[in-house]
Amino acid sequence: MAALNCLEMRHISLSFSGFAALSQVDFQLEGGSVHALTGANGAGKSTLMAVLAGAHADYQGEILLDGQPVTLRSPRDAKRLGIHLVQQEVDVALVPQLSVAENIMLDRLSEPGLRYRWSEMRHQARELLAQLESPLPVNRLVERCTLAEKQQILLARALSHHCRFLILDEPTAPLDRHESERLFRVVRRLQQNGIGVVFISHRIQELKTICDRMTVLRDGHLVSSESMQALNAEQIVEKMLGHRLDDIYPPRRSLPPGDTVLEISGLHDDRLLQDIALTLRRGEVLGIAGLAGAGKSELCKALFGATRSRVASGRLHGAPWRPRSPHDAVARGVALVPEERRREGIFIDESVAMNLSVTADDSFSRWGIYGHRQAWRWAQQIIARLGIRTRGPQQPLRRLSGGNQQKVAIGKWLRNDAKVLIFDEPTKGVDIKAKTDLFNLIDGLAREGKAIIYASGEFSELVGLCDRICVLWDGRIVAELEASATDEETLLLYSTGGTPA
Repeated sequence: MAALNCLEMRHISLSFSGFAALSQVDFQLEGGSVHALTGANGAGKSTLMAVLAGAHADYQGEILLDGQPVTLRSPRDAKRLGIHLVQQEVDVALVPQLSVAENIMLDRLSEPGLRYRWSEMRHQARELLAQLESPLPVNRLVERCTLAEKQQILLARALSHHCRFLILDEPTAPLDRHESERLFRVVRRLQQNGIGVVFISHRIQELKTICDRMTVLRDGHLVSSESMQALNAEQIVEKMLGHRLDDIYPPRRSLPPGDTVLEISGLHDDRLLQDIALTLRRGEVLGIAGLAGAGKSELCKALFGATRSRVASGRLHGAPWRPRSPHDAVARGVALVPEERRREGIFIDESVAMNLSVTADDSFSRWGIYGHRQAWRWAQQIIARLGIRTRGPQQPLRRLSGGNQQKVAIGKWLRNDAKVLIFDEPTKGVDIKAKTDLFNLIDGLAREGKAIIYASGEFSELVGLCDRICVLWDGRIVAELEASATDEETLLLYSTGGTPA
């Protein structure tokens, strides 16, 4: 007798241009369970769930619902069967010029011939958000929402349907600790209501907290599927990587930082930042710590000239300076790798080569003619230097894993030899192996003499990688600490407005 409320994938295989993304993968999800799906970037996690969500019609293998074969060749097929995906890059599934309520009810509004009362639509949207413990105003335009709020909108949209199975792809990546705890409460409530949840994440501790079973993929193959209770963190990492990982951070740099490259005081923006003062030296990694909403992204964008700010005084490379515009920043050797890389940092539908050469000056041009061959050779050099896992410079960036996309977002700044590199949450949505690669890359850039700002809410990364750490709270710098003499608990204390006893 077939199990009820059970979804099973058997021998799923999928290739892209001859590259095997999935090879004979099995996966089973039961209603009322929370199933962790993990693995290194490029392991096939998101691809496997995209098959389940109907995004890849050309998969091989069999999918069964309650023991009966089903066909999933489109997202509509999946939703009709009660399978819903909340993807990591929330912006691609939302219409920024529409309201929260309109985006929640978007699938309903797109049905042909449907007549809808706007007051009823807004009422339903409020009820769905209430299930998520979200006070989000339904009339707000989505373009004015935070990443966490956009995720709530997609969750509410999924619940607006007959939802039997919910796939959450890196759901806590844009969330702070309190928002994550709220999400966990929602997931447990869905579990109690009989909904099966797939939880894709690289954060091992949160998987241990919320999941009852775990499946690990590596290089498109199934590694294991077993009870979460039987595994510890070290065993999970070993399964993900295929080997032990003793230390993810490079050794501390022994050479002292060089001359001051950037200094600024009295920086304010129009919304949050107040009286910011900081200095940055050559060969230094300066950490910017803070919880969500503290002002990390605002500070990064202000320094890059992407948002309007005013300063009392500033110097860059020894000359008077104030942030004016991204164009001016790039011309002066300042680069930004933004938090929302797919929306602001890369061209997701273009090739690796195009993305790596997009910030180049006229060094690829001669007499006004663009040198595609030069750009191609440059892309090959950066791919090899940064260890970007790709089939070649021609591969569309969309086909790369999150960690490899991030390497491209960094690599594009190496052509114009940027001297100041600003990283805003660079490891968001990146697995532990790709994190190690990024840490080594950033450390190598610092050893070359680059001056680096590293903004993150991951306090362990700041302690492990940085030389100094400035702590932001409510738009102000409330502490400046030597990384080697501090710990995560101290950073958290300052980040919540407290001070050590």
